[in-house]
Amino acid sequence: MTEGGRTRDPIRNRDGDVVYTSFQERPQPAFALDPLHKGLLGISAVLALGLFVYFFFRSLSMDENLPMHYDFSGDVTRVGSSWESVGTLAMLAVTTVGVVILARYPRIYNFPFMLTEHNVQRQYKNAVQMMAWLAFSCALIMLVMVGSWLGVFSVHWTWVAVALMMLSLGYFMWRMFKFR
Repeated sequence: MTEGGRTRDPIRNRDGDVVYTSFQERPQPAFALDPLHKGLLGISAVLALGLFVYFFFRSLSMDENLPMHYDFSGDVTRVGSSWESVGTLAMLAVTTVGVVILARYPRIYNFPFMLTEHNVQRQYKNAVQMMAWLAFSCALIMLVMVGSWLGVFSVHWTWVAVALMMLSLGYFMWRMFKFR
């Protein structure tokens, strides 16, 4: 390993395992993602971009204001133009696609503990799986938003997508500490 242009011996913990102290020292991912999580990432990207493009062209013919904010009981507290909804979808689409892209680079994630040669690949895979569920949850939120604006879905389905997001984040964070 190099540090400041000098070569040094790898740092080891009490058990003799190599500890990775920087992003540059971490190994490349060496695991295969299962078809479910690959599918979640692909579906998320396609849904995010597809919903944005579809609603953009659909909004060109919309004149009415759309609900932009709801209270906890589901009542509309603010309305906005269709262009405001396009902007909201654009930001969420960029976020969703960004999460999908970020899932390809688990080396750069921050972990709340040291990665060693024995846990690094497990942690990478767990983190990428968490990102897949996060991206899918964001895409479902977009689907409910567009569906509610077009009168296909009730806005109350948002809670299902948010619950999926929170449950999956909690589960994969629990696994992260379990795999430590």
